[in-house]
Amino acid sequence: MSSLAAAAEGESLAEAGERIRSAAPIRGDRATDEDCRIRRALIDEALAVRGIHPGAHEWHTAQFVDGHVAGVWANSVEEAELDLTVWWGVQCHWVTVDPHCLLFHEYFPKGKRSAAEADRRFPLAPPRTLRDRFAPAESLLDAIWSPPASTASFVR
Repeated sequence: MSSLAAAAEGESLAEAGERIRSAAPIRGDRATDEDCRIRRALIDEALAVRGIHPGAHEWHTAQFVDGHVAGVWANSVEEAELDLTVWWGVQCHWVTVDPHCLLFHEYFPKGKRSAAEADRRFPLAPPRTLRDRFAPAESLLDAIWSPPASTASFVR
């Protein structure tokens, strides 16, 4: 590996992702098995430097700074952020553990994304958390729009 593969002191996960992309570029239209193996080794090395070691994987949902929403199987938020940054080439705005894909399905209610849906960008929002088992898709608008106060009284 080149000197680009070595982690810098105090490097953020976003900086590590950029370093890994530079050290292991994909030269064709698609990543080869070798490209994937090299990038995975560099990701694992960057995580090990931070004391994060392989473990059980859970789904993590993230929003990138460009508004895209995606997810990845990872054993920690840090691994998810680094993995997504390396493969998408965009920094994460937020990443959260989403083991049952509930948050992911708020963004993509059908569960699967078409090519057009995968390219959809959402307004940047504060870091998301899971609310309950049945969070409605409208909850995506909570931080953007709040319903007007009702003037009707329920008191008789």
